[in-house]
Amino acid sequence: MTEQEDIPLIPDFDPGRTRRAVRRGVLRTALAATVISLVVVLLLNLGAQWIQRRGDRDDRMLDVLGTALQVANPGYSTDAWRCCDATAFSLSFSMRLTPLRAGGFSSPDQVSGGAVFTVSQNQFGRVEWPPPGFIKETPLFTALDSVGTDASPSKADTKRILDRLPESMYALAVVDFAKPLGESEFSAFVRRHTAVPPETAIYDGRIGGTPVGWRLDTVLPDAPQGDAAELAPGELPRNGLAGFRRWVGGLRDHDAVNLDKFGLGLELLRKSAADGLAYAYVTQHARVGDLRALIDDPQVRTIRVADVAYDLTGLN
Repeated sequence: MTEQEDIPLIPDFDPGRTRRAVRRGVLRTALAATVISLVVVLLLNLGAQWIQRRGDRDDRMLDVLGTALQVANPGYSTDAWRCCDATAFSLSFSMRLTPLRAGGFSSPDQVSGGAVFTVSQNQFGRVEWPPPGFIKETPLFTALDSVGTDASPSKADTKRILDRLPESMYALAVVDFAKPLGESEFSAFVRRHTAVPPETAIYDGRIGGTPVGWRLDTVLPDAPQGDAAELAPGELPRNGLAGFRRWVGGLRDHDAVNLDKFGLGLELLRKSAADGLAYAYVTQHARVGDLRALIDDPQVRTIRVADVAYDLTGLN
């Protein structure tokens, strides 16, 4: 066998086969690069989410920001809808805000009403609020804006308003004290007027600005067992002012920037918690007839009615 016979024959150049081979090579390279990129992005995203959720960051976000949203908006009931969604650049949770109405949640529409809003903070821990479509002003907010002032209605005007309403109607109202009451005085007042129970205490006496309202049944993550026990008529929840103080005590100096977004000053919260003075309270379940009896109490400056309603679900 000659040396030339050992050399295999070179096939004729086939442009079609060459193009197909090049395309296969390009596709393989692109597929490999895409897979590698997806894996890298996935790992970076998971790592970023882990950083967002590190420690108790998500739980604390709901505790601080979710509670601050409720404190700054006593005209709404707030319910955590979902917590918490983490991305590479943000941590967020959703809450349903429903405007308070007379009678509380006795109406089916009250449960399905309201709107869901997202509270989001970026990778630096800064919150974005308010979201598009959020309306702070409600009839109750307007009533609370006048707490501690002689703005109308006066006591005499309130009596005339209540006299024109059926006594069996429910009322959403703000009971405005003539002077702020300490915890023991507040408790004594509520025991005398068990038919007009407080749902939210106003621990802020500023004129104008966002009122500091604390729902007395607020459940905190560190609340001691037994706070939800059945209460005697006229007894304030044991997690009322104590719960407010416990929440404020858990706030840190760096929370001030986020609290400002809700219209709450950290120093104001700390002062309000330390003073423990109730300037007013919100009641949802009082009857008009009971408010007529309450208005004559000398400790009451006036009663600001924000909404009235019949309990139609109780009618046959």
